[in-house]
Amino acid sequence: MLFSSYTAALAFGLVASVLAQDTTFEPPDFNVTDALLDQGVNISALPELESLATRSSTSGCSIACDSLKILFGSSVIKQNDAASYNAFTDEYWSVQQSSVNPFCIFKPSNAPSISIAILISRLTQCPFAAKSGGHAAFAGASNIQGGITISLEKLKTVQLSSNKKTVDVGPGNKWFDVYTALQPAGMTVIGGRVSGIGVGGLTTGGGISFFSNIYGWACDNVASYEVVTASGIIVTASPMQNSDLFFALRGGGNNFGIVSKFTLNAISLPGGQMWGGGRVVLEDQFDAAVTAFYNLGVNSPSDPNAAQILSFAYVQSANLSVAAIDLQYAKPVANAPIFAEYLAIPAISDTTKVRTLADLTQEFNASNPDGLRETYWAATYKLNANHVASVRDIFFEEVQSIADAAGLVPAATLQVITQGQLAGMSKNGGNPLGLPASNGPYLLLNMNMMWTNAADDTRILRANKRIVDRTVALAQSMGLFEDYIYMNYASQYQDVIASYGASNKAKLKSIAAKYDPSAVFQNLEPGYFKLNGAPVSGSP
Repeated sequence: MLFSSYTAALAFGLVASVLAQDTTFEPPDFNVTDALLDQGVNISALPELESLATRSSTSGCSIACDSLKILFGSSVIKQNDAASYNAFTDEYWSVQQSSVNPFCIFKPSNAPSISIAILISRLTQCPFAAKSGGHAAFAGASNIQGGITISLEKLKTVQLSSNKKTVDVGPGNKWFDVYTALQPAGMTVIGGRVSGIGVGGLTTGGGISFFSNIYGWACDNVASYEVVTASGIIVTASPMQNSDLFFALRGGGNNFGIVSKFTLNAISLPGGQMWGGGRVVLEDQFDAAVTAFYNLGVNSPSDPNAAQILSFAYVQSANLSVAAIDLQYAKPVANAPIFAEYLAIPAISDTTKVRTLADLTQEFNASNPDGLRETYWAATYKLNANHVASVRDIFFEEVQSIADAAGLVPAATLQVITQGQLAGMSKNGGNPLGLPASNGPYLLLNMNMMWTNAADDTRILRANKRIVDRTVALAQSMGLFEDYIYMNYASQYQDVIASYGASNKAKLKSIAAKYDPSAVFQNLEPGYFKLNGAPVSGSP
């Protein structure tokens, strides 16, 4: 029984060997076979890998997946297990992602298992993707055609430290899991606002929270990362250990390794209680909503407990334009004075109330259903009330050209990157996002659309690009444009890393060259936002 005997040997050597390796991340004479042997994986015991050199007719991914199956058994799902395979791909948020078909799916239960998967990928040259929550809008972001999709769903630790200062969080968690686990202790973390979004992608891409005006973004509230590097070494990145890697992971995405554990700063939230919800207003109140949005953004430092999201949307079934005003307050206090201008606007619906953080994320999740075609686009500008109104108008003008698309749900979602958020970006050596606090506050645009028919893809993508291009051109003419693209809202046609500025891009490339000199996370993990350009070149 090769599986049983080999698994026993594997268990003996795995953890100690990986963590004890030399801290030279990848010497010039690095040998993948030796690295696997150091971790207790002798490829001579794996027929597929042993004969790799003489079996050129067999695909590398077939060999890789067969070898992982021998090593990890039911933690590997292949295409011939149709029920489990389809159940996994159906879990992705967007249809574009769920339509991607990996050769196999691997569900590691710890960091050493991830290390082995990366090394087997290198040995066989089988590409891979890593999935935390799978909440990306375009194909290949966290799934890979014909390769290995590494699902982190088994890494679901949520462990509050004894002094209640930090929380160890596995990347397999979704934010609802984290918040509900911490609620009995009266604690929480700076994380996502939609219950079904995963910890991993949101945090390594930035991560805006209901509490970011007080504490900053999620990436700026990580105490340390446990990272599996390209050579199989598992390292800690913190302000005191591998501080350059710590810097890079604060918004640098998946370019440096797979994060197997986040240690997050904990904050007090007694009973998980806060205030929040949504108010919907009609077109005759749009100007009042824009004014309230601008004023709250500028005045945020006077009460950083208050947060806001303003979305302009077209309701296809009713041929109706609406504005959704989402308000949140970091304490269980209803109708705080700072919201007075917003609350004076007549609303046709209102869900605001004192509730738990977890409950509020469930309300947000309801407006992000699975199983539809999706697109996200992002842009950033200096905050200006006239420009905000123009963004609104440009959005509604361009939506008319696609208003007949089946199942269309279009929205222009506006947020303010406040002075409080910008202050958080300088903590612990800063992050690579390149947003100067002196130019803030900023307007952050998230263009987002859902629809059902693939035949409409091109014209919907082009409409989104026109909206971004027109609002950017206007901002440039007004001296308001800021060349920053928020990774978590970006489209596959946008070059996120370049938007961080030439200096930060060069620094990130230098850090990647140190920890991944063979560019494994550029070439073998090709999906999402890489260091050298947009995921998809050109335009839709």
